[in-house]
Amino acid sequence: MIISKIFSVTIRHLKICFKKLTLQTENQTMKNISYYLSLIFGILMLSSCDPNQDANGDFLIGVDYDPTTGGTATPTKLLKKVTINDAGSVLVYTYSYNANKKLTGITTDDNSVRLAITYLTSGNIAKITRMEDGMSGISTEEIVPVYSGSQITKLDITHKETSGTLKSVADLTYGSNNWPSKVQEKVFAEGSTTQVVANVVSDLTYNGNNITKWHFNSSFNASLPVPVFDFLKEIDLTVNLSDYDNKINPYNLLPKDFLIAVIHAEADASSITGFAKNNAKTLNFILKLGTTSVGDTQKAIYAYDNDGYPTSATSTDVVTKFEYQ
Repeated sequence: MIISKIFSVTIRHLKICFKKLTLQTENQTMKNISYYLSLIFGILMLSSCDPNQDANGDFLIGVDYDPTTGGTATPTKLLKKVTINDAGSVLVYTYSYNANKKLTGITTDDNSVRLAITYLTSGNIAKITRMEDGMSGISTEEIVPVYSGSQITKLDITHKETSGTLKSVADLTYGSNNWPSKVQEKVFAEGSTTQVVANVVSDLTYNGNNITKWHFNSSFNASLPVPVFDFLKEIDLTVNLSDYDNKINPYNLLPKDFLIAVIHAEADASSITGFAKNNAKTLNFILKLGTTSVGDTQKAIYAYDNDGYPTSATSTDVVTKFEYQ
């Protein structure tokens, strides 16, 4: 697996520890930590899972396919279902659309994650609501994109849990390919829109229509409750994607604006894998926690249908299957 199963289990245990600490106190700092960790742990899960989940864009991806990149003609199918079998642990994502074939919702078979997408009359996204049933109850994240014309330039985000509500704002910068080159998110203290308690930054590099590098950095500006966890105050992750095929990326069938808006919110599911037209077969991860650095390189193997759509992606422990409509 990417990094290792041991690292994955360690991260989960740390998350449980922080959730328990959050439940034991109503302190404002702990509420800030709770959200901050929820965000970064999602991204860390990406580096502790198999690459077919990530390499190939496990759960979500971009929009209009450009036939000049190779592969089949312009796609006519919609992504209907994704089944991830992670060493026997199976999770199914189902995608819903309206009569105009716009994505309106995503649900998991265990109902642990639910997303609803609404639109303005212009066709732009009005709001994305993400609900997750976790250890500390149901948390809700509302993402409101701010547009300049047809391009998202900012995300206004509200994070709600039983313990309180936090705000964050992400500013987006675009490259020449009209995909984000930088996403800078500031997390504010509870009840404030000026006191920054955490910064989350994604830098993205492309080669044509495919993303080749994602550099993620997060920093927390307050004291953590347990000194031994101080290494979490700054986390640095680099993901290198290469060896692309010339086939249709299943998640490239989903709305581009949706993928951009959930770059940090859905990090444990889709992350930046949707920022590619095709499917990466080689992924390299380098994760830095304090002075410790770990890395790994993995391969993904794809099977395709007669129309050039992937039907499965396989790596060491994970098999992902795709269904279309």
